[in-house]
Amino acid sequence: MPVTVIGKGTSALKEFISECLEAGGSPTFVAKYGAREYTDRVIARCYGASDKVPGGFIVDLPADVVKKIAKRKGDATWLLEELA
Repeated sequence: MPVTVIGKGTSALKEFISECLEAGGSPTFVAKYGAREYTDRVIARCYGASDKVPGGFIVDLPADVVKKIAKRKGDATWLLEELA
């Protein structure tokens, strides 16, 4: 599955969340695809507004952030406060 890199680092993560929310979507992230678990990246998706905010990989993330994302499901707005 080819996935486009849409950003790098935690600043890109925060920017994606903000853009998705402003577009009326729900930001979600996946740290695993099939059997492959990521340690430095996540797949970002904007449910409900993917036509306005396209998803893809956000890379160069700290491993602890990726682990937290992997443990939580659903809307990822909690990350804005976590990364503030």
